[in-house]
Amino acid sequence: MSLNFLESLNENQKKAVLETSGPLLILAGAGTGKTKVLTTRLANILRNKLASPYETLTVTFTNKAANEMKQRVEEMLTISTDGWWIGTFHSMGARILRKHPELAGLKTQFSIIDIDDQIRLVKQCLSYHNVDEKRWPARVLHNLIQRWKDKGLNPEDVPNDHEFGNVKGNKIYKTYQNRLLTLNVVDYGDLLLHNINIFKNNSELLLQYQKQFKYILVDEYQDTNICQHTWLKLLADKYKNICAVGDDDQSIYSWRGAEVKNILKFGDTFKDTKLIKLEENYRSTVNILEAANGLVQNNKARLGKNLWTKKTIGEKINIINIANSEEEAISVSDLIESLHSQGSNLSSFAILVRATYQTRFFEDRFIKIGLPYKIIGGTKFYERLEIKDAMGYLRLVSNDFDNLAFERIINIPKRGLGTKSLLDIETNARKKNLSLLESCRNLSENNHFNMKTSINVRKFLDSIKNWKEKINELPSSDLVELILEESGYVEMWQNDKSVEAEGRLENLKELVSAVSEFDNLNSFLEHIQLVMDNTINNKKDSVNLLTLHAAKGLEFDNVFLPGWEEEIFPNKRSIDESANEGLEEERRLAYVGITRAKKNVWILYANTRYIHGNWLFSIPSRFIKELPEKNISITNLFFETSSNKGMTDPNYTSTMGKNILKIDNVLLIGDKVFHQKFGYGIIKTIEGNNAEVAFSKTNLKKVKIEYLTKNV
Repeated sequence: MSLNFLESLNENQKKAVLETSGPLLILAGAGTGKTKVLTTRLANILRNKLASPYETLTVTFTNKAANEMKQRVEEMLTISTDGWWIGTFHSMGARILRKHPELAGLKTQFSIIDIDDQIRLVKQCLSYHNVDEKRWPARVLHNLIQRWKDKGLNPEDVPNDHEFGNVKGNKIYKTYQNRLLTLNVVDYGDLLLHNINIFKNNSELLLQYQKQFKYILVDEYQDTNICQHTWLKLLADKYKNICAVGDDDQSIYSWRGAEVKNILKFGDTFKDTKLIKLEENYRSTVNILEAANGLVQNNKARLGKNLWTKKTIGEKINIINIANSEEEAISVSDLIESLHSQGSNLSSFAILVRATYQTRFFEDRFIKIGLPYKIIGGTKFYERLEIKDAMGYLRLVSNDFDNLAFERIINIPKRGLGTKSLLDIETNARKKNLSLLESCRNLSENNHFNMKTSINVRKFLDSIKNWKEKINELPSSDLVELILEESGYVEMWQNDKSVEAEGRLENLKELVSAVSEFDNLNSFLEHIQLVMDNTINNKKDSVNLLTLHAAKGLEFDNVFLPGWEEEIFPNKRSIDESANEGLEEERRLAYVGITRAKKNVWILYANTRYIHGNWLFSIPSRFIKELPEKNISITNLFFETSSNKGMTDPNYTSTMGKNILKIDNVLLIGDKVFHQKFGYGIIKTIEGNNAEVAFSKTNLKKVKIEYLTKNV
């Protein structure tokens, strides 16, 4: 390793590269150069001939990360990495399994099946065990099986009293595994689980791999599940030369099996572990880092580190109080347009939301004003599967002749119409010059379908007729809610316990909110058609819109964090389901959001939200109070219009005068306050410069905020 190359590393990075004996945990904060350190460490091991390329194992979570590491190592050593053991957990597990398929009961040339085929196979297993799929959906069991595999559990390890399928969960799991073997296929979870079973049952083979992998390097250790952790522990047991790079403060994927305790307890698993902290950040300003540090330090379950930088102090975190979701989107778009006109690229802006349904207001606003945007790691709101399905129902209710809408929703949810029945509907339509809906009605009236299908079809046709009659009777949002409920579409997703189902239900509720903004259903449908036809987003330079989870690993000059209110963020369900562990993960997610920014962060919270068809008063997120006061500035835009100079001036946080509250007297809903005339009280609502306070002496009063002082 050349001296010049090592000189580009800071002291702790050098230590991490040169420490090559025994287990090592590199606690690498956001923007501290972890990928550079990991690849340089591997290059150093090979350059100093501590191992050959085929005696090292380097594991990542994504192909992108693996390819980046290969490229960097090739540049450093000027040799090809073809055939090296560098790749994802899945690819490395598959590579080992391909060498010994018979030890897992498989034949050579086994296949890896996708999720659709996995679910189809689960359905067959449910049928075999006489389990009602309507009550116990295949997707639910499939998700359970994958979680069991994430935990390294074989069918015999699952308790016999597991409630799924009338206490048949483990039996169905066993049938599923046997069926996979019969078909000579595996699912993704099998790749490491088969490895572990093979190693535990074949100690000599395990020893062979332990001897081969003299050095093991692992990226993003905070995202590992129990199965991955066990696999690594087995392989590293001889030489103990395992190096894990990760950040406990960025562990945000428990919902897909990640266990933060794997990194927190790394030193217990691998005795005599050395700990090196990478704390010098090369991305963000001082204010951004100090705010993020102050926030995440409220977590108890963490190893502890403090990010710092040699960069400038930079702008303070901008906390903006706005009226509602619409004003939030207007304020953000106005500021982006202003800074764009001053030379900032649109791609330098990112809006990070907690839930996918939050993108709708921003998308509508951007389309209205012609501001290019793109969704990263997801789909635009009106292009999402559940929204397009729901729109199919609305279009058909509005227009009998919309054959594309009929084709989309006639069997969603399933109504027993097979390929032949659908072909009969199409043939009859062409023969009699009818729409597909009219053709279906015609065949039903002539008893064309079998009894079971006929009942479902007639119910569908009666529902369409009923909904049409209510177009002028009900408010459009109520009509849409009725259609989604009576069609069984909402129930279909409620029964689907997959990770995606919750988000799809939230998006459907947001659709109802969107419809309520229009006088009638046809006006809404016309608006959507214009939205779908919009082509402004094909431009390369566009604003980035994504979830906080999708933002991990990315960085942007300017970051907007909207919806920082209780129940939205931190997410109510996360806390309800996982209590303090859920809250701490939500706080880590907030930390991830803030540390995506290089220059500026704007955090927005609304006084009211129109969420899922209801106006709700909002309470500012507890995370706002946890930000250090010296690193934030507060702007109250509740009564300001979006055209006010304050929002178009890039320095608005220091020029809006009366709208900036003093840092030492930032008042939020729930604060205890003192008033010279009315005494002590608790703030119930805030509207612009006024607050409604429940005073102990005079009950509820509306007073000017400037006359209140915080009672600490």
